[in-house]
Amino acid sequence: MQEQQLDREYLAAIAAEPQRSEREYRELVEYMRGSTAIHHGEYVRTCLMPKIFTESTFARIVSDMGMLYGIFRKVVDAYFTDPSYRALFGFDSRTEELILRSHHTESMLPMARIDFFYNEETGDYKFCEFNTDGSSAMNEDRELHNAQRLSTVYRDFTAAHETRTCELFDSWVTAFAGVWKRTRGTDRLPRVAIVDFMECGTVNEFEIFRKHFEKLGLPAEVCDVRDLQYQDGRLLGKSGLPVDAIYRRAVTSDILERYDECTALLDAVRDDAVLLVGDFHTQLVHNKTIFRVLQHPVTLALLTPAEKDYVHAHVPVTMSFADADPEQVIREKDAWILKPLDSYGSRGVYAGVEYDAEGWRKAVESITDREGYLLQEFYMPYVTENYGLVGDSFQKARYYNLTGIYVYDGVPRGVYSRVSLTPIISSQYSEKTLPTLIVKD
Repeated sequence: MQEQQLDREYLAAIAAEPQRSEREYRELVEYMRGSTAIHHGEYVRTCLMPKIFTESTFARIVSDMGMLYGIFRKVVDAYFTDPSYRALFGFDSRTEELILRSHHTESMLPMARIDFFYNEETGDYKFCEFNTDGSSAMNEDRELHNAQRLSTVYRDFTAAHETRTCELFDSWVTAFAGVWKRTRGTDRLPRVAIVDFMECGTVNEFEIFRKHFEKLGLPAEVCDVRDLQYQDGRLLGKSGLPVDAIYRRAVTSDILERYDECTALLDAVRDDAVLLVGDFHTQLVHNKTIFRVLQHPVTLALLTPAEKDYVHAHVPVTMSFADADPEQVIREKDAWILKPLDSYGSRGVYAGVEYDAEGWRKAVESITDREGYLLQEFYMPYVTENYGLVGDSFQKARYYNLTGIYVYDGVPRGVYSRVSLTPIISSQYSEKTLPTLIVKD
């Protein structure tokens, strides 16, 4: 049974009882308002129907992640061994130093969320971004499923089909412990600090991870990067207790911006006095320049024919904006999206489809640092129907879709699903998050 059939079944059940559906949806929203899925004071918006994938679709994506990670391994290895290849990334000396001292062989990408635009009718997809620093939103999926259980349609659907949700907390702690044991060569469990700049992070989610670390026998605390101390060869958390391993949620760009405030962390990492799980080599994949590098002839020469085909099929055409003709970009408005090299949360992103002709010209001409931007082929997201609030009205609407796969230490563990009323799927616009149900087919 395909996703479209399951969607039609779910939507028909919502439409059959419109008053009940609206009442239960508003109860669901109230649950989310009081839930732990709060980011910078805002609760997570959602729709009444969850995202539905079949087991066969998930299995295919799992297989493809194996292909992608094999390509990433070749890129990372080439960066460490070949200075001329290293130059393709264009990182400054400070970033390069942090990368080159990292534990890249023991754990290439301990945590990632691979985001892509998936067409449910054709099975085609194009990548959007690779989140390997600060991958987040696991708690959103958990709380959204809790909220969905208030819905009669959700309960009836899960009773009628063999379904499962994705467990994203204990599985991460297990993967984290595996990286520690493999890297340090010990069965002793570490004391852990979950580290970020607290004004940037999702603190509620950190606390839930902390509880899961401790449940599985790893003492843990949540700590701002700036509260760490490095004394006598030991890194100390805010509690004053020693830290053996760090679950890094602070993205590299934020650390570089606050470099002088991160001395304790950076000195301990350089001395190998603490294991950084999510070491700085993850920046090789996190930084959006990876899209350009993957298509470079030197990278393609490293790949097998199957890997080359995969890159051509799934990596959107990407180049430095400095190498593009701005007038051509202005003329081909709907074909392009402009992205800063190292940002997150869609900050500084411009997509031609979001503008009229004059607005797009102004957006393109406003970018003075063309070296700091990538020009990328725009891929229109797949559209599905769902019920939710449009303004204050509960109604069915058309939503653009974005899919993310959480991968822990190379193993895909779950799905992060987002939709939006506009083609740019971001919290700055009309983004909503959907819990993901995987249905046996």
